[in-house]
Amino acid sequence: MNITIIIFVLVSSMLLIPVGVYAQERGPTKEEIIATNYSGPIYLDSYWTSGSSGQNGTEVDVGPGDGASTLAVVLINRGPSDISGITGRLTLPEGFKATGKAAGAPAVATFNQVAAVGTTFTLFFDVDVLDSANVSEYTARLSVDYSKYFETGTPRNTVMDAPFRITGEAIVAVSRTPASDGKASSQIAAGKIEDYAFKVSNEGTTPITNVVVTIASPSESLKILGDSKWTIQRIEEDSQVDLATKVFAANSLIGDPAALDVTVEYSSNGESSTESFVLGTYVAGEISIRAYDIAIEYIGGAPNIVGSLLNEGNTVALFTTIEVTGAENLVSNLPPQQYIGDLEENSPLPFSIPVKVDTTAGAGTYPVSLKVSYKDDLREIHTLDIDSKVQFAPEKPAGESTQNSGIMSAGLLPVGIGAAIAAAIGAAVALRRRKKTALKRTFQAGKDDDIESVLDSHNKQDRK
Repeated sequence: MNITIIIFVLVSSMLLIPVGVYAQERGPTKEEIIATNYSGPIYLDSYWTSGSSGQNGTEVDVGPGDGASTLAVVLINRGPSDISGITGRLTLPEGFKATGKAAGAPAVATFNQVAAVGTTFTLFFDVDVLDSANVSEYTARLSVDYSKYFETGTPRNTVMDAPFRITGEAIVAVSRTPASDGKASSQIAAGKIEDYAFKVSNEGTTPITNVVVTIASPSESLKILGDSKWTIQRIEEDSQVDLATKVFAANSLIGDPAALDVTVEYSSNGESSTESFVLGTYVAGEISIRAYDIAIEYIGGAPNIVGSLLNEGNTVALFTTIEVTGAENLVSNLPPQQYIGDLEENSPLPFSIPVKVDTTAGAGTYPVSLKVSYKDDLREIHTLDIDSKVQFAPEKPAGESTQNSGIMSAGLLPVGIGAAIAAAIGAAVALRRRKKTALKRTFQAGKDDDIESVLDSHNKQDRK
């Protein structure tokens, strides 16, 4: 045998590290491998990635319970020759499982290219991250089969540690803060300064730090009048920070959608990130109804509860109705609901509700309860309860008030009094006729007499 080949085989066998060395609890460090002049693939790095087989993958954070994920293990060929036919088997610790395989089975990955001397290559393992995993450092056992280029026969094998981390994942969310009833408001009122509350949440499994939150409006008709920038030192996992500002929406936006832009800058796992969010909202008009001048009036001889409604808001109240819900000791039967139409803003709308008054009700003050129902621009129903007091005085029937006025025409005066009145009227008429006749004769007898002497003469005759 050629002496050169013998020497090379002896040297190569001296440089190979037995598999038993890697079967220990811990594989050799990079420094130890270099120091022993190890020849073959060795571990360099590992990270979680969004890609597989090296295609368009970026490093990502993975947290407990994230399920199917991809663990990239980077190796380097430190041998004197190129290697190929590379297959890795990764034995996983508790909290992890090879995707699609039974518990305890290793995850398998292959590298189907030639790894040249001194170059790196990556094995991509499909791993399920279980709920039982923790944010911590882990070590998996990696067994690599490979062959030297142009080498035939049984593949070579090396075993090493492959450390990796579960850093947790930061998941930032922004949303409106729920109101006292637990519902998140999806609208703001136009025409007035309104409080606007929202929250920044960390729904992930790792804290975020150095958080800077800014809010801005892309529309000139929607103004931020309060704070627009906040600095927060730290938001723990599964927690939130409540923020609030003041906004003003012009009346021109009533009935239209609007948006506010929120930007969150933060650090997580040693890396800085920026995320943008849009908080959509609906600009609603305000409906504010007031009732006044509530009273009981007789209309056409029938009692009515009357009054007026005034919408002091800035948009119309649609399909408005009113009903009497209570009138104790005054109304015997409550009347049905009454439709009064749309209630325009800044325009009073009178109403009158016919009622049947209890026959035992006397004059006095009585409580009355009304309910106004209407719909807003989104056709959502709203109600307004009104409690008031009214003054009531029973009104006499129309027949009684006109009875006495017909006595004369009906001939109901006593007979004697009627006859005397008739005689007096007749005597006065006769006397007036006699004077008129005598005056006429006098003018005919003496046409040259003046009117004063004629009248004086007749007056003297009357006195006699």
